Amino acid sequence: MSKYHLVLTFPTKNISRLKKLFSKNDSIQWLYLGKDFFKRRYMEYTLGSQFSRVDIARLHDKVARDIRQEHVQWIDALNRRYGKRLEWWFGSISSRDIYVNNLFQYCCYLEILERLWLEKTKMPSLVIVESAGLAITIKDWAAAKNINTEIIGHQYFLVLNRLKSYLRYLLQWNRFVVVLFLRWLAAQITRVIYASKDVKIKPSIIVDTFVHDYCILDNGVFNDRYFPYLHEYLSRKGMHVLVHPVLYGFRFNYYSIYKRMRKSNTLFIIQEDFLCLSNYFSALFYPLRVLFQKIEPLHFRNFNFYYLLKEELTKQPLESAMQSFLIYHLFLNLGKAGLSPEFIIDWYENQVIDKALIIGARRAFPNIKIIGAQLFIHSHNHLNLFPSESEAEAKVAPNLLLETSEYQCRIAQSFTKAVPCKPVAALRYRHLFSDDALTVSVFGQREKIILILLPFDISEAIEMLEIVKEGLDEIKDDIRILIKGHPDYDSKKVIDAFGRENWPPRYEISNGNLSDALEYAAVVISSNSSSMVEAAAKGIPVIFLGRQTVLNKNILSDLNMDIVTECFTTIELIEGINKYLDLPSAKISEYRNMGKKVRDLFFTPINEKTMEPFLDNLNN
Repeated sequence: MSKYHLVLTFPTKNISRLKKLFSKNDSIQWLYLGKDFFKRRYMEYTLGSQFSRVDIARLHDKVARDIRQEHVQWIDALNRRYGKRLEWWFGSISSRDIYVNNLFQYCCYLEILERLWLEKTKMPSLVIVESAGLAITIKDWAAAKNINTEIIGHQYFLVLNRLKSYLRYLLQWNRFVVVLFLRWLAAQITRVIYASKDVKIKPSIIVDTFVHDYCILDNGVFNDRYFPYLHEYLSRKGMHVLVHPVLYGFRFNYYSIYKRMRKSNTLFIIQEDFLCLSNYFSALFYPLRVLFQKIEPLHFRNFNFYYLLKEELTKQPLESAMQSFLIYHLFLNLGKAGLSPEFIIDWYENQVIDKALIIGARRAFPNIKIIGAQLFIHSHNHLNLFPSESEAEAKVAPNLLLETSEYQCRIAQSFTKAVPCKPVAALRYRHLFSDDALTVSVFGQREKIILILLPFDISEAIEMLEIVKEGLDEIKDDIRILIKGHPDYDSKKVIDAFGRENWPPRYEISNGNLSDALEYAAVVISSNSSSMVEAAAKGIPVIFLGRQTVLNKNILSDLNMDIVTECFTTIELIEGINKYLDLPSAKISEYRNMGKKVRDLFFTPINEKTMEPFLDNLNN
C-alpha cells in the first residue's frame, strides 16, 4: 500500500477480511474512534500483535481543552439559526449533552486526526469508527489532504444503522405511550381515593427535583435526595413549597409512587391533574417534526459536518424530548389554572427538560424568577451543565445560578457571564464539615486498602477495572482492593458485564455506604465520579484513571496539588499507587491540610447566611 493510504471501517467480526488488506510483513498503526469499550477491546484482541493501536488518551484530553470554547460557540451559531422553533430546544443538538449528543466527541476525533497527520509518524493506516457519518466526514477530510481513502462495509453499516434508528424510534415511542397511559391511570385512580390538595396556595415556591422510589416513604414522608434541608428552611421562612417531581427509575410501576404522592403532606404538582388531551398529542407528534426537520450545516474548523448533523437528528432520544413537551404544557396550564408562585428553584442540569420548564414557566408567569440550582460538582467536558450565550439570549437559561462554591461559579460561567451566579450552602455535602475526620495517627495505621469508585456508566466502569486488573501482579498481595459501585446499578450487573469467569478473586465488592468505604481507604482510584472529590476533601490521595478513546470528566483536573494524580495506562497507575502507599506521617498530615483546601474550594458550609441565596428573589 502507498504511504498515505487510509482504510476506514467499522467494528466487525470479519477480521480476516480486514487483515487481507495489509501485508503480513508490515507493522500496522491503527486508531479506534468510538465510545464502546467492549467493541474496542474485541477489535484490539482479534487484530493481534501486527496491529498497534495509536495511544491518543492524553492527546484527546488536550484537544478537548483546546476546542471546548470554539465548539460551544459553533453550537451557539446553530441555536441562533434554528432556536425560533420550540422543538429545537428539546432536541439533542442544542443540548450539548455529551451522553446523548456525540458532536463534541466527533469534533475531538477529527481534530486528533488533523494533529496526527501533522506529526506523520503517528498517522494510522487503519481507522475504526462507530459512526457512518464520521467515516464519510473523515473521507472528505482525507480527500482534501490527498490521502487515498477507502471505506470498508460502509453501505451495509449505513443501512443497518438507519434501520436501527427507525426501530429505536418506534420502540421509544411505544414505550413512552405505555408509560403515559400507566401514569395517567395511576393518577386517576389515586385522585378518586385521596382528596385533592389545593396547590394554588400563597406564598409559594415551586421546587423542581428528581424523585426516586425510595424518596417517599409509605406514610408519605418525602426525603428530597437533591435538596436536603431546603424544604424545612423555606417553611421556616413562611413559604409553601410545591414540588414538581421528575420521576426517575420507575420503568412501568407507577401506582405506588402516585399513591404516596397523594397521601403525602408535601404538595406535589402531578402533571396528569393539569394536562389535557391536546397536550399529549403535541408531545406524541414530536417524532414527525424531527424526521422532517431540515438543517443546513455549519463547518467546524473546516470539517464538513453535514452527515454528522444529519446522523445526530436521527439518533436523538425521543422520550426526554416528548416529556419536555409535556413539562412545557404543564407550566402553561399551571398559569391558566391561577397558580402564582413567587419563584422557581430548579435542579438545573441544563437538560432539555430544564429548558422546557424554563420556557413554559416564563410564558405562564411573565415576571417569574427562576433559580438554577447546581448542587453538584462539574467537569469541564460535561458541556451541557453550563449555560451558553445563545441560551441566555433565547431566555432558556435561569435568572440566577446557585453553585456549591465561588470556584464552581467560575466553572459554571465558562461560556457566558450573562447568567449571574452565587455560591450557596452545599446541601448534599454537609457531612464533609463534620468533626468525625480521622486523626493523623489513625490514618497512618490503617489497613492498606485501595478503594475503586466506579462511575455510573457501566462501560467506563469495566474499562477502569480492566486497567487495574492488568497491573494486579504489581500490587502486593496484602493490599485489599475494594470495589464501590454506583447507586444506579448493583454489583451483579458489574460482575456480569466484566465476565464472572474473568473476575479477579482480589476484587472485593463494598456494599456499605460511601462514608464507611472512605474511612479506611489508603488511596482512591476513580474516573467520572464526584465521590473522588469527597475523598480528596478528606485528605485521601486520589488517582484519576482516564479513558482511552472517550471524553474524560476529571473533576479535579484543575487542581495543582500532590494529593491528585492523573493516569492513563496501567504503568502510570502502578506508579501512582506506589507513590501513595506507605506514606510517612508528615506526608499524611500534609494531605490532610490539602484535603481541607479541596473541601473549601468546592463546598460551602450550611448556615443561615449561606442559605440566603435560595431566597435571593425575595430579598432583592
